[in-house]
Amino acid sequence: MQTYLRFVERYAAWILAALLVVTVFFVLQLPKLTADSNPYLLPDSHPARKTLLEMQDEFTGTYDAALIAIHNKDGVFNRDTLDAVYDMTASSRRMLLVNDADKAQLEALRDRYGAAAPQWRTTIDAILADGLTQNDFAEADKLPALAAKLPLSAAERSFVDFFPRRINPIKELAGMAATENMVARDGVLVVRTALADKTTDPALIREEVMGNAMMINGAVSADAKVALVVVELYIKQEDAEGQLRAYQAFEKIVDDYRREHPTFAAANDTHIAGVPIFIAEQKKLVDRDMGTLFPLVILVVAAILVLFFRRPLGVILPLANVIIAALWTLGLMAINHAPLDLITSVLPVFLITICGADAIHMMSEYYTQRAQGGTAREAARRTMQVMVSPVLLTTVTTTAGFLLSTSTNISSIRSFGLYMACGLAFAQLIALLLVPAWINLFGDRSLRKRVEIAQAKATSGGSRARHEWLGTALESVFRKVVAHRAAFGVAFALLIAGAGFMTTRVHVEDAGSGYFAADNPFRKADDFVNRHIAGTSPGWIEVATGQPGGVLTLEQVRFIDGLDRFLASQPNVTYSYSLARYIKRMNLVMHDMDPAYDRLPAASEPVSSTDPDTGVTTVEQVKGDDLVAQSVLMYENGGGSDLTNVLNRDFSRAVTMFTMNTTRASDYQALLDALHGWLAKNKPAGVEVKIGGSPVIWTGVLHEIIKGQLNSALLALAAVALVLVLWLRSVPQGVLATLPLAATMVCYYGFMALFGIDLNIGTAIISFLIVGIVDYSVHFLHRIGIARDELGLSLDDALLHAVRHSGQSIVFNVLVFSLGFLTLLLSEFTPIVHLGALVAMALSLSGAMSLFLITLLAPVFLRRRRDPMPLAESSAA
Repeated sequence: MQTYLRFVERYAAWILAALLVVTVFFVLQLPKLTADSNPYLLPDSHPARKTLLEMQDEFTGTYDAALIAIHNKDGVFNRDTLDAVYDMTASSRRMLLVNDADKAQLEALRDRYGAAAPQWRTTIDAILADGLTQNDFAEADKLPALAAKLPLSAAERSFVDFFPRRINPIKELAGMAATENMVARDGVLVVRTALADKTTDPALIREEVMGNAMMINGAVSADAKVALVVVELYIKQEDAEGQLRAYQAFEKIVDDYRREHPTFAAANDTHIAGVPIFIAEQKKLVDRDMGTLFPLVILVVAAILVLFFRRPLGVILPLANVIIAALWTLGLMAINHAPLDLITSVLPVFLITICGADAIHMMSEYYTQRAQGGTAREAARRTMQVMVSPVLLTTVTTTAGFLLSTSTNISSIRSFGLYMACGLAFAQLIALLLVPAWINLFGDRSLRKRVEIAQAKATSGGSRARHEWLGTALESVFRKVVAHRAAFGVAFALLIAGAGFMTTRVHVEDAGSGYFAADNPFRKADDFVNRHIAGTSPGWIEVATGQPGGVLTLEQVRFIDGLDRFLASQPNVTYSYSLARYIKRMNLVMHDMDPAYDRLPAASEPVSSTDPDTGVTTVEQVKGDDLVAQSVLMYENGGGSDLTNVLNRDFSRAVTMFTMNTTRASDYQALLDALHGWLAKNKPAGVEVKIGGSPVIWTGVLHEIIKGQLNSALLALAAVALVLVLWLRSVPQGVLATLPLAATMVCYYGFMALFGIDLNIGTAIISFLIVGIVDYSVHFLHRIGIARDELGLSLDDALLHAVRHSGQSIVFNVLVFSLGFLTLLLSEFTPIVHLGALVAMALSLSGAMSLFLITLLAPVFLRRRRDPMPLAESSAA
């Protein structure tokens, strides 16, 4: 301790200069900080995501799609609406997501690395030769491989990885102007789009589209009042900027068309939805929250510091401490290429509020010491002697709690826990250097007059602490607890029992688009599509036989057809297409739309053929397996290519696509439970079935939340208890300091169930916060120990003394933390709003539990062997 104090006193100026230099270094890294609004919170290697990524290598139609829904209350089969579908499809097909800034960056990369890599320069020159177009994709797609040999920065490498797909962002389109329709012409199957031009009579288009069951709810609603343009995007899910550009491009397509066609605009509503739009809207909210909540929480914390300390230094040092810690943490994220995502976007708010605890406790103790007389340096020295141990302990335990959150597979929570722990460590280091160094170097001249006044009041026996009214009120309340421990113990037991029961009723949920504000444009569009046409939540079921041509058998197609019927029977499934539906459609078309042939081939079918030369008709029996294979060949010969949506290249695998009209994970789980049960009874031998898409990913997130909550909470509690026991060198004190945390956690989940708040990705991180925040218990126990050891008070008198002195600091910390987190209520994303409210509640509970439980249980855990000195004899303390 003495070495530390001498170091700080001797090198105060150098310490402040070093802190400034390090801060400038981290600030310079901030432009490299990226955002990732990818809603798939699991890593690529997680089975829930890996399955879909593997499907994308085998099938088209398996990428996330944006949806443009056009609604006409009188029906979409009119010239204006059909022309809009046609033109918006064409505009989407030509979409580019690159701009002049990308061109400039590409030129800069060419000039920077071209001299050492001629092929790199040549490739970029070829891309830039005639301006950026989709035709440049082949050359652009070479860049990532070429970049692997060059010393690009992380930001440059990210740009190169994203650029090819931004220049050619469209994988496939669907809708009346894009989806292939099957018709027969002179006994020959013809495959073409139903809306192939802007001149065909709308009545003919209606007849063709509404007569194709595969297009109902996929391209047009069953009531013919909504048309859908489906644009499958090739851009990477982690390319948040690309997703946002796509959203803006779709908005421009729609807005420009409506402005140029006022008649259409007057009769039609247009909505833009889909997973890419969800990702883009999340990015917009993250950017908005970063721009508003971060400065707002600084203002809130500053205002509270002013009200509590009423002295410039009491505001400046704690505020500088948390701002510097936040800048260091965000700078470290930039260095490590860790993006700000849905969860880590609230890190600044957490850092500004929680990381201020050390400096606040130090300044509060400093002013207490200064009021007792002596110089600023002497007060600072006494302050650090008193505060270093509890401050180190609280930081170690809090850091342990957040680090244990990294045991989950949810990448956002892992990143949040890791960088929150780094921020806490930074804040402690900064506080232990900044506060004493500043005071030693500059002193606290503004205090001189205040100290003289305080000393005069002390001499006259009229000494009063700044907030003695609060300490007195707390002492009055807890004196009743001391006097009636049995009654309060029974009441507490009932509270914990009730809260414990309610924790079993916590609802684990992820509501997807339901977390956006009701008036959010994306939320309204998503709700509209889910109510009127194919839903916004896609899923895929792959059937793999392991043999080339293995799925082109009647047995496999019948199994797939049964799967279609099962999906159609489920409450939230609105649409599906599969190999079986293609085969049935071809069978119907080739038999002149006779409803009797809207089915799969039988095991053996009579097939007639007429010799054109002799006119003789012959009939032969053809196996169903052969008819299935012939149907696929006939489709391809008819000019069709959409079968790649349901068949892989060697026909060993088939995939069924379905959509759901919900974004709630519990609905996904209900479907998956039913699906697994059906597959267990109906799956043919030797067939492997895999499921991917939104239902699997979001239920995977839920499972990780449940598993992570239980494991991490227990690990964190055990770790915190162990640290407390070792540091305090007392098993009873370590256990007593941990009990308020456990009680707070039980009450927290109980209140969540009581108020109907879901356990989701946002609220899941609070348990780590609750377990880690032991400031209240440690500082309360520390003050009790001082009262007993130095003042010789009895246990109960020491408790009341600690309540009177530490209680007001605890209340102040709760106030700072809670009001800081309440700024999250201004977010437009419901999980973040719940996070702010619940953290404020949890911290308030933790502060109250620390004071209450330690006071209640102290006789059991804090027995001592000394004759007490009555409180009256130590009133001067």
